[in-house]
Amino acid sequence: MRPTPILLGGALLLAARLAWRSAACPATPAEQHDADARAQLAGRRATDYALENIREEERAHIARELHDDLGQLLATLRVDMSLLMQQPVANDATRELLTGMDGRLLSAITSLRRIASNLRPRALDEGGLYFALQSLRHDFQQRHGVNCVLEAQENELVLNDRCSTAIFRIVQESLTNIARHAGAHNVRIALRRARGLLRITIEDDGRGIAQSDMEKPASFGLLGMRERVWAIRGDITISGGPRGTRIEIQLPLPE
Repeated sequence: MRPTPILLGGALLLAARLAWRSAACPATPAEQHDADARAQLAGRRATDYALENIREEERAHIARELHDDLGQLLATLRVDMSLLMQQPVANDATRELLTGMDGRLLSAITSLRRIASNLRPRALDEGGLYFALQSLRHDFQQRHGVNCVLEAQENELVLNDRCSTAIFRIVQESLTNIARHAGAHNVRIALRRARGLLRITIEDDGRGIAQSDMEKPASFGLLGMRERVWAIRGDITISGGPRGTRIEIQLPLPE
């Protein structure tokens, strides 16, 4: 796999800055160690961001293939099945078999749409971030029976694809964690613009995340959210207590 322009640009910029700093003034061992640590972290985040872009592109490609090829095939089969069910049948057992096959086809189409949407939500491409978050909220509420409220203004969520995708994935991962672990009855998602920042608050009234859970190496959901936020130079704070869990995120908005 060839390096992406973003990754190459980040690496060149990092190398240039390090060369300039070394030539400008010699650093003490402590300063050099600190500079090396910062450079290593910046390089890792640039790599993570480039890899995430590649993954998102691949998800979008697979989602299109599923929808356009397999989805269309299943839809055509269901039309054929509907026509077949309108024809005279030999007995009730045959009709019952056809009805069952039609139901299984419908289940397959529904599952395929859900999988494709998880890979790359069509709502994000067709209606933008606000519409995609509304669809995500509605799906979460229907599937898990948890009341979910979205507080946002559509005109404040007109962002580029990079930011829109990152924000959607962050909210999606948060709702997945709530469904799996929180046992909540209510969820609130709020997005507001303020002084060049997008402030995101996600809170629930579940059992609340413990500090020890946030520090577990296997907490891949939390780790993924943090990496996405850091990749676009944002800040994230996660707090939990007896009244639930609260996630607060600040992201710099592109000019």
